[in-house]
Amino acid sequence: MPLAPELVDFVTKHPDAAMITLRDNGTPHMARIEICVVDGRLRATGAPSLVRTRNLRRDPRCSLFVFGPHPFWLGLETEVTIAEGEVGQDLIQLLRARHGTGPAGTVLAHDDELGHDRPYTEAEYVAHARASQLLIYDFGVLKAYGNYVPA
Repeated sequence: MPLAPELVDFVTKHPDAAMITLRDNGTPHMARIEICVVDGRLRATGAPSLVRTRNLRRDPRCSLFVFGPHPFWLGLETEVTIAEGEVGQDLIQLLRARHGTGPAGTVLAHDDELGHDRPYTEAEYVAHARASQLLIYDFGVLKAYGNYVPA
């Protein structure tokens, strides 16, 4: 289902979400993520070593709970496709959608050693993404509900 304008607006203003995947025994696994909309697609970053990635490789169903200011929230039932390999440029596009551009054409991205975002040049970030085997979760929204503020 294409994302309705009010969903895009809500996610753009409130990118913090809980991502719920299913373990192999059927119990839920939750993780905090930051989502964004890129070219009309709901996306987030990940890595092969994460529990959520392993869960999604086995079962692509995923629920997202998007936090808004109390009492607003958005629930999304999704099916996830994982994009991996040479996704550096797609990751740069995702980071720009999420954070804008950094100083002098850089992108802002998390640095695990520093524990916070820092500016990377595009070439630095693509090398970092390749070395870290970063991937993209592409959420196909099947159903949306909740108490969210329309655009």
